Amino acid sequence: MRAWLGSAAVAVAMVLPIKTATAQEQVLGFEGIGSTGVPTGYGGMTWSTSFNWWQVVATSGSLFRPSSGSANAASDEMSFISFSRPGELFDLNSMFLGEYLAPGRTDIGTTIYGFRDGEMVYSMPVTYDVNSMTQVDFGWTNVDKVTLGGAKGRVLVDDISVTATPEPATVALVGTGILGLFLVRRRKSKAKTVA
Repeated sequence: MRAWLGSAAVAVAMVLPIKTATAQEQVLGFEGIGSTGVPTGYGGMTWSTSFNWWQVVATSGSLFRPSSGSANAASDEMSFISFSRPGELFDLNSMFLGEYLAPGRTDIGTTIYGFRDGEMVYSMPVTYDVNSMTQVDFGWTNVDKVTLGGAKGRVLVDDISVTATPEPATVALVGTGILGLFLVRRRKSKAKTVA
């Protein structure tokens, strides 16, 4: 019984670091890209393009408001922008948001949507700050696309915090390996007590 409990404790001790190692937070801050569109593949994401493109702002001006580092991203006026990781789920932890309004515009609110396999699973109304960047916490799990924008001004974004969600097949494979180690250890333990 004592050997079995020891083996179970070893198995649990092995699973915890693996789970933690596979779910690492990534903060996308747009540094090092230059003043251009966000390239597909940046941070492992696909970024919307065409009218709904992400412009990187790395120099001073009305759209330059990085919450950290030396760059932030901005949308076109009145456009929806999105980022996605098709076929791979992630958790949206937080991001910094603001808005630049042209003179005479007053709309500073919109809704941000989270999708999984084309189905909307989260939505959050957000009021943008026109004077500074504000951290918005989401806590959304298992999404593959996030859409934001649609405000009359230009949405400003920085420091998007995401965590990759381990694929169930990978977790099952690791679990099977740990179970195998547990059974081998148990068999060796039984062989020692018989001898």
